Formats: sequence, structure tokens, C-alpha cells
Amino acid sequence: MLNTKKVLYISPLLLAVSLAFTGCASFEGDYGDANQAQILDDKWNPTDATLTVQKMVKDMSAAPWVQNWRDDMQKKGTDRPFVLVDDMENRTSEIIDTKALFEDLRSQILNDGKVRFLDGDARKKILNEYKYQQSGVVKKGQVKGPGNQYGADFFLSGAISSIVSKQGGKSSVQYQIEMKLVNISTGELVWSGIEKIRKNFKRSSVGW
Repeated sequence: MLNTKKVLYISPLLLAVSLAFTGCASFEGDYGDANQAQILDDKWNPTDATLTVQKMVKDMSAAPWVQNWRDDMQKKGTDRPFVLVDDMENRTSEIIDTKALFEDLRSQILNDGKVRFLDGDARKKILNEYKYQQSGVVKKGQVKGPGNQYGADFFLSGAISSIVSKQGGKSSVQYQIEMKLVNISTGELVWSGIEKIRKNFKRSSVGW
């Protein structure tokens, strides 16, 4: 009976290259300071978002719209207006998480205690929950229904745009971020804030 064995031959060069690549597959990292300003490239970055939110929170909190609203509502016994947050329009060519920008701003203003916020996204889900609870599957004493929600007093929206200039190896980008607050009852624009961020770059690579 003929006994045959298959022998797998691996080239020493192929083995050395494989081991070399395996040895290079390492990772090193650490935690950075989220509040530290950084410019890693010519795109919108977390530092830009932080600077924008700080400016908008300061301007919005100092503006007289809250006190004016309180004076009008004094007879009704309400002291803090409800704000409904819309999305921020991204007019740039970049992919920017504008929702995170609004979430940060909302959090800081909300913690100040002068304004109350309504969640537009949650409202849609609540409507579906109303339908479910009123379908007959929930105990009668625990059924929630429409009629008890608060109405928004103000509507917060915004937009972000950018202008990029290039000449030789130099480049600059200027972002303009606008936020505005509208009185839902009257349609009046009661506050508007604008933040401009300009960044200059210089690259030595060909083709920039």
C-alpha cells in the first residue's frame, strides 16, 4: 500500500514578512483634554463647537427676551418659558453633527434654570405611546392620554455656513454660525446670535 504525505512548504521570506506585519499591529493611545483647543485639520472640529456654544449661551442668557416674556406672563403666574429646539441647517460642504451642537447648548442653558425645554423628537414617540396605551392593553388607571403636555413659547433654530479661501500653499476657512429665537405666539424674532470662527492653514504638500 502506497503511503503518501502532503508537505506544506512555507517560504522563509514569506514567513518573515508575515511576522513583521504582525509585529507592527500595535496600538497606543491616551485620553486628551476635551476642553483643550486643537486644530488637527482644516475641518470643523470639537473646539469650534465648544467656542460656538460658549458664545451662544452667554449671549442668549444675557439678552432681555426672558425678562420681557416674564413681564408679559406675570399675570398668568408662569415664570419660565418653554423652548422647542429645531435642527441647525448645515450649509457647508462638510459633515457636521449639528444636533450635538444644539444638545450641548440646550444642556448648559437648561442647567441655568431660567428656561425649560421641550423635546420635539420625544413628542413624536409620545404620540405613538398614547395610541398604544389607549388600545386597551394597559390598565385603565395607568393609561396616559393627550391634553396635559406643555406648549412651546419659543422656537430655537440655526444655520452654519463656511467660506473657504485658497492661495498658493495657504488656506483659510471662516465659519459663521447663527442661532435665532422666535416667539411662537407673535412670530417676533426676540434673539439672534452670530459667532464667526476663522482659521488659517499652511501646507507644504503639493496639490493643496
